[in-house]
Order: sequence, then structure tokens, then C-alpha cells
Amino acid sequence: MTTRFILLPVLATLLVGCASSPAPSVEAAGLAGTWRGRMSGPLGNAPLLLTIAEDGTFQGLLFVEPQYKEIRGALTVLSPGTIRYEGNGGNGRVTLRTESGKRVLRFVPDGGGGGAELTPSR
Repeated sequence: MTTRFILLPVLATLLVGCASSPAPSVEAAGLAGTWRGRMSGPLGNAPLLLTIAEDGTFQGLLFVEPQYKEIRGALTVLSPGTIRYEGNGGNGRVTLRTESGKRVLRFVPDGGGGGAELTPSR
């Protein structure tokens, strides 16, 4: 078998994979930026600084005295208004509301037990 016959199926597979990759959601892109708030859980609550990228991935720092814990994950838009998160701190749903003229982003873990409430950072 020649190299040409081996490369053609590989190239075709790569092209199909690239073509079927989902584009960043408009909803997830609308959440891009830096958010600040608090995260709570069974051990208490702590300040959280979170940055969401246009593609829905996020990373941040949770200050659990006396140290910082790194938070990483991604948002997935299942349908308009239905957003989920999956990360190193668990998974759950994400809601966005406007309260007193401010956007409030809330992470609600599956099974309850805390979550995070954030507003855009200045």
C-alpha cells in the first residue's frame, strides 16, 4: 500500500472532525469576561474571581484561606436559556438574571449544596 492511500483516509477524517466541531455559542460568548463573587459549599464560602472565554471555557481563583484554589471548566449551551457547567469543582446548571440593573451569573451544582453567584468585574 502506498503512502497516498494511507494519508487520504486520515485527511478525510480530520476534515470531517473539523467541520463538525461546534462553533462557540452566542449565549456562551455573551458571558465572556471577568466575573467576581462568592462560592459556597459544605465547608463555608469564599471569594471567587472567574474569567470566561468566548468559547465557554473558564478559569478562576477561589480564595480558601490561607491559599488559592484553581477553578477550571467549560460551559455548554444545551438550548437557548439552558446552560450547564462542567469543571474540576463539579458540574451543574448556570443561570443568568438581571437584578437592580446588574447581570448576576449563578452556578448551581447538581445535587445542591452551595454554588456561586457572580457579577461582572469592573
